[in-house]
Parts: sequence; C-alpha cells; structure tokens
Amino acid sequence: MVRRLGGLLRQRAGQRRTEQLLSERLRFESLLSELSARLIPAAVSDVDAEIERGLQRVVEFLRMDRASLHEYVPGGAVVRISWVVEGAERLSRITETDQFPWTTGQLQRGHVVRFSRIDELPEEAAIDRQSYLNMGTRSCLSFPLSTGGSLLGVLSFDSIHGERSWPDELVQRLQLLGEGVVVALERKRLERSLAERLSFETLLSEQTATFSSLSAADVDREIERALGRIVDFFKADRGSLAEFSHDSRMARITHRWVVEGAAPAPSTVSLEEIPWVVARLQGGEVVRFSRIEELPEEEAAVDRRTYLKLGIKSRVEVPLKAGGVLVGALAFSTLVAERAWPDELVQRLQLLGEVFANILARRWSEMEAQQLRAELTHVGRVSTMGELTASLAHELNQPLTAILSNAQAAQRLLESNAVNLEEVREILADIVEDDKRAGAVIHRLHGLLKKGSREFTELDVNEMVGEVARLVSGDADLRNVSLRLELAPRLPRVQGDRVQLQQVVLNLVLNGLEAMRESATGDRTLVLLTAKEISAAVRVAVPDSGAGIDEADSDHIFQAFYTTKSAGLGMGLAIARSIVEAHGGRLGTQNNAEGGATFSFTLPVGEQGP
Repeated sequence: MVRRLGGLLRQRAGQRRTEQLLSERLRFESLLSELSARLIPAAVSDVDAEIERGLQRVVEFLRMDRASLHEYVPGGAVVRISWVVEGAERLSRITETDQFPWTTGQLQRGHVVRFSRIDELPEEAAIDRQSYLNMGTRSCLSFPLSTGGSLLGVLSFDSIHGERSWPDELVQRLQLLGEGVVVALERKRLERSLAERLSFETLLSEQTATFSSLSAADVDREIERALGRIVDFFKADRGSLAEFSHDSRMARITHRWVVEGAAPAPSTVSLEEIPWVVARLQGGEVVRFSRIEELPEEEAAVDRRTYLKLGIKSRVEVPLKAGGVLVGALAFSTLVAERAWPDELVQRLQLLGEVFANILARRWSEMEAQQLRAELTHVGRVSTMGELTASLAHELNQPLTAILSNAQAAQRLLESNAVNLEEVREILADIVEDDKRAGAVIHRLHGLLKKGSREFTELDVNEMVGEVARLVSGDADLRNVSLRLELAPRLPRVQGDRVQLQQVVLNLVLNGLEAMRESATGDRTLVLLTAKEISAAVRVAVPDSGAGIDEADSDHIFQAFYTTKSAGLGMGLAIARSIVEAHGGRLGTQNNAEGGATFSFTLPVGEQGP
C-alpha cells in the first residue's frame, strides 16, 4: 500500500514538473513572439533600444547574466549592443574579431558556438579561451545572424556567475528571436544607408556649391562652418583641416571645430610624431581606427603614443592631395566614446576631402579650374537627386512594407502547430522579389550619384529616357502630374556618357514638374518624347503645360547662378547645357503655342566622345 502511494506521489510530482515545464515553455514562446512583434515594425531610430530591451527580458527570463548583439559594420569594426545583470561588467561597445579567431571562423561558416565550461573549447581556441576568461564568461551560446550569405552579426548569451547548459530546444527558440533581429538589422541598414547617403551627398553638394562661389575673404569662415556640420553629422568631438609644410615636417591646423566642453587640438603637430600615419596618407590611403589598439603595435608605436597624449579614442583622417602631392589632411576624432567609421561614409568623406584639397591647392595655385568644373557637375547631379527624396522614399517604402508584411505572415505560420511549407516558400519568394525591387531603386540611385570621369559608350536613347521616367514616376504622382512617354521606334544609337546625359534629362523633367506646380490648366501632363532629326541627330524633348518662360528670363535662363526659383542654385540648366555641348549637341527652349514650354536637346548620331 505504502509502495503504491509513493508511486502515485511520484507520478503526480512528475506531472506537476511537466506542467511547469510546459507552462514555462509557453511563456517563453509568448515572450519571443512579443519581442519579434515589437522589433520588426520598430522605427530605425528605435531598433537598438528595442534590441537592448529584448535582450534584457530574455536574460531575466532565462536567469542568465549577459546578452549581446555584435553587429558587423562596414569598415571592419563590430558594434556591440548588450545588456548585463547588475554587478556584471559592461563590455566595450566596439569589439575586435581578433580576440576570438576560432569563434569568428565557426560563426562565419554558419555554425553555432556553445559551451557549458571553458575547458570544452578545443585546443585551437586558446586565444578565444583567454578572451572569454578576461570577460568573465563561464558558459556561452553564440549563433550567426545571416541573410543572403552575408553575416550581419552574432547573438550571444553568457553566464558569468555559474555554468549552464544550452539544450537544442533552447537554441532553436533563441534562433527564432534571431530571425526577427535579422529583419530589423537588414531594414535598419538599408534605410540608414539611403538616408545617410542622401544626407551626406546633400551636405557635400551644398558645401561644394558654396565654396565654388565664395570670395577669398569668406573661405576661412565657410571651412570652419563645414567642419562643424560634418562633426555634427558624424557625432564626433573634433574636426580639423591641417596644411602640411612644403618640407613635409610639420602639420599646421589651419581650421578646426570642437564641440562644447572638448579639448581643442594643438595648433601644430610634428609629422615625426605620426610617421606611420603620414606614410599611409602619402600613399593616398584613408587612415581610420575605432580604437587605438587597432593601429599596428610595433610599426605605429610612435603614432599610438601621440594619439594617447592627445586623448583621441577614434579617428578618421583623409589625405588631401593636389597634383599627386600631399598638401594636408582632413581629420575627425572622438575623445569620449569609440565609434566605427563605415566604408560608405568614409568614401563620401573622401569626396569632401577633395573639396578641401582644392581649396588648399587654390591657395598655392589657380590651376584647378577644370577639376572644379567636374566637381560642380557632380554637385548638380546630387542636388537634382535631392529633389527626389520623397519619391525615392515612396519607391522604397512599398517593397519594404511588403517585406515586413510577408515576414510577419511567415512568423505566424511558423508558430502554428502545422506548418505549411509551401506557403512559407511562397512568402519567402515574395520577400526575395520585393528585396530585388528595393535593390533596383538603390541601384538606379547609385548609378546617378556615382562620381567619376566621363565614360563615352554607345547608348540607346529610349532606354536612357525610360530609366529616368521610372525614377521620377513617384515624384510625378506626388505632384499629381501625369507622365507620358512618346518614344520614336528604331532610333539610331548615340555615343555619350549615360550618367551625365541622364542628369540632363532628369534636370529637364524636374524643371517641367516645378513649372507645373502652380499651373492652372486642366491638363497636368508632362511628356518625354524622342525623335530622329533630319540632320543625323537624335532629339529629346520635354514639353510641359506650365506657365511658360517669361521673356525677361529667356536670355539668361542657361547662365550659371541665374534662377527663377526661390530655393534654386541656378546651376542645373547651365550644367545641362555644358554637358550637352560637350557631347556635340545643342540645348534650347521655346514656349508652346497652347501654353507651357518645351526644353529639348539634340545629340549627333555616331559621334565619338573626347
């Protein structure tokens, strides 16, 4: 009887444990679902905060000590978002993969890394073992966050105060959270990339245009203003423009900007104090580091001591060259916190560095006129693209919204008891297609924003005009304007630079849309038409139904810095005419009999570019 009663008690105890485990599992799955539901639609500015909040709740639920998201940032650094229990060490925001070579290799190959005790790590993980010990880690689970074969980051969970196991079931559930993080990171990277590109390109275009028209007396003031804007953009503490002496022995800080409360940079620096950096700058390399420890320990030992003495935490330094000679450097530093310097922003900073190099070179010589004209052409293209911000946002929002909707649907399917794999495949296929749509928009934008010398190739004019029409279609919709293509069939091909000629078409289209802003006519149609001219030329025309061109403006409309717009620079049509004429064509305008105006240009057939 007693034996039977004991068996019943054990059975009931087992049932209670099973019920508790089931209840805990359901609560954890509910937590993961809630976190994913908050994370995926979060605004880009809120993603990091939502991730940190989610890490905190998972750590507290599973009674762990620390959780981290290591996000791989273009440029080589790894940014850590982490949450730790009270009393545990909070890790540096910037981490280095060379501290964990074995772990990094496993994660890059798509493997999960987990250990309950440090001594479970293999012999080849000796460096990793020491790094884990330095962090106080006793047990750890890390798994990769990847998309499209690219490693976006790593999600890690640590136990500091005791050892613990990582069963497969727990790993699988945490990987579901990882999927939501991947979607958020991908969206954050895409939106920030576009926003930063447009923002910095706009800043660049404004500064270049400003410098091109400045009097010598205003140059110094404008340089310092530009440094301040870039310091604010990078969230740095200090920006400086240094001019190198002709004997390459001394750098003199000619202009600087320092945030309130930060220590100013010295007025001069001996180049002997930064020999490793100077050698790289002379080779045309950008020098950057997120932590001083990233500089070579032996080769840059002198440079390390100098930056430590100056209190610098992170730094990016762009060489300023004129005629192949290093004339100075443009530098931005952080003094309080470490920061990464992504490739894309550094590349754009190099563009601004070219502007400053031209300024320094102009002080030495006035032989940079041709280069400045090329810079100005690029500025016109960027300024024109800046007018399409709302349209581009609309074009990108549609596929991004579809991706989000499909991802949420896939999550609901995966959380159901019976998963329909065919439906999941269809959803994933839709996500891929929407991703390609967003990528195509960015690709077209990149093509128009890229900077380089003219490249003359054989062009299909109809195809070129059609690409511009697709790019501005969203902007036309926002302005309640109907866009119509009238493309002549079997047009002969022309020789030209695709990007520059698309810049001309884009400028004429945006001028037409602007002219119709206040149009009182019922017909709000903008036409893009092509035709073959008798004189062995191809004609592109953009007739609008706006107010037409005032006679007082007709003689000046193509002159530089002449504008009828309240916020215009007056460079668009001047640049467009110079581009067309460089292609051997002609650009002109005339008022339409039925109202509005037509801008058109011709390109010779079969002509080779210079």
